[in-house]
Amino acid sequence: MLTNTELNRLKSSPLEVVELRCGTHQAVLTLQGAHLVSYQHEGVEQLWLSPKSQFESGKPIRGGVPICWPWFAQHPTDPSLPMHGFARTSLWQLTERQEHSDRSTLALRLTSDQAPYLLRADLQIELTQQHLSLNLTTTNLGGEAYSLTEALHTYLPVSDLRSASLQGLQGTRYADKLQNYAQATEAREAVFLTEPTDRVYFDTSDSLTLLDKDWNRRTIISKRGSGATVVWNAGETIAAGMQDLGAENYRHYICVEAANALETAVILKPGTSHTLNQTICPR
Repeated sequence: MLTNTELNRLKSSPLEVVELRCGTHQAVLTLQGAHLVSYQHEGVEQLWLSPKSQFESGKPIRGGVPICWPWFAQHPTDPSLPMHGFARTSLWQLTERQEHSDRSTLALRLTSDQAPYLLRADLQIELTQQHLSLNLTTTNLGGEAYSLTEALHTYLPVSDLRSASLQGLQGTRYADKLQNYAQATEAREAVFLTEPTDRVYFDTSDSLTLLDKDWNRRTIISKRGSGATVVWNAGETIAAGMQDLGAENYRHYICVEAANALETAVILKPGTSHTLNQTICPR
């Protein structure tokens, strides 16, 4: 979560910061990666940011909402390319900003002119009195079809993994990365991430609910244009080996990612666009 200390550290870093306000609500992002690092609803932080996040040029930030684009996870043919694509370490252009008492918006753009990634990404962030919404639109600028995989890699804060669960995945087929992508069907009504978890749920439902009984908090996470929901927590052992996470922090977040991945890749024909949406609604 972005404390005042972390915000000051971010503002003193090489990264350019943009703030958006709507009444008592606020969003903060960096132009590198168009990376949303904070969403405060009535003063309460709704995103998780690792205390060990590195605010450095060319390095991804751990937490908030990284944009995985124009591929998700490892590149399908070249493992030497960066994990989750190049958007999260690229400098985006701020193209529009409007602030009002009932609805404020930011628009950002990233254009790639290197084959085979002749693509444009447009991100719109909408902040209202009720929610924060992200729309990531990809346009194919080239002359050949492109197989797009992507995710809005959202980190949500929880009091503790033992107290927080996801509702709405029961009966959904998934691929488990930790089991070599073996597929199964989710049997649980309440999904707790008390064990290391890295699953791609082939989920096209409108929304999921994150319940945190210790905080007495309910968050609705809805989406559109998404054929999959990625659910992830590193677990203690992997977190201990991650410089920007640490074993002491793994229990306090759950990633719920609107995505198009694996068999739900989007085939973008020349001149066409696709929009991936995720909306966070605190209750």
